[in-house]
Amino acid sequence: MKMLVSYSTLGYPDKDNYLKFVKGLVDSGSDILEIGLLPKYAKYDGPVIRRSYKEVSKWLKDVWSLLEETRRAVDVPLVILTYLEDWASSLPELLDRMKDIGIDGVLFPDLLIDYVDEYERYVKEIKSHGIKAVIFTSPSVPDPLIHKVSTLSDIFLYFGVRPTTGVPLPVGVDSLITRVRTLVKNKLVVGFGLSDVNDMVKALKAGADGVAIGTVYIEEIERNGVNSAISLAKKFRAILDGA
Repeated sequence: MKMLVSYSTLGYPDKDNYLKFVKGLVDSGSDILEIGLLPKYAKYDGPVIRRSYKEVSKWLKDVWSLLEETRRAVDVPLVILTYLEDWASSLPELLDRMKDIGIDGVLFPDLLIDYVDEYERYVKEIKSHGIKAVIFTSPSVPDPLIHKVSTLSDIFLYFGVRPTTGVPLPVGVDSLITRVRTLVKNKLVVGFGLSDVNDMVKALKAGADGVAIGTVYIEEIERNGVNSAISLAKKFRAILDGA
């Protein structure tokens, strides 16, 4: 079965609607939830995700208690998406806190970009705390490194098709994924800028084991509210089941 990995910014658009949204994502068939923590500087996020961070920054003070509520609300694996840059000096504390709450994994989008010389040490440290290390790669990562980290990544290898979320890509998704599929010895989840259903279907046909969706949910919440975004998740689940 193809995996639907659904993203939500922690606390977006407000507390009640956020909890309603994550529950709805799971009820609609999301296999894994990615929860984005408010970063100090969202250098690899696109404008839509950045807007969601801005909204949340107006009110969210206690990240940990909301993560605890999230954990109680859903029973699928939770993977935290946050920047290593924000936690490099306090990583053990972060990982212990996640473990205490029952968070399953962590994904640092900047790991192979800004910390590539030390990535193995960080991956080892993450795993030593009982947290799964989900590794993020992109077209800018050299092929031999994509191959190597695919064997280290837990749950799946995340391949972002664009340099930032929601930014158009000059190369066809299908040709990109066909090539990457040959390098990856793991489940391959594609995201970080799948712009439409057509992209999603192309990625699945080219060998992806799942898709990660985030920007389109937030755009839908902005336009039509949480219920409409939950309906989108149902639609994506149906596409995955038909692939």
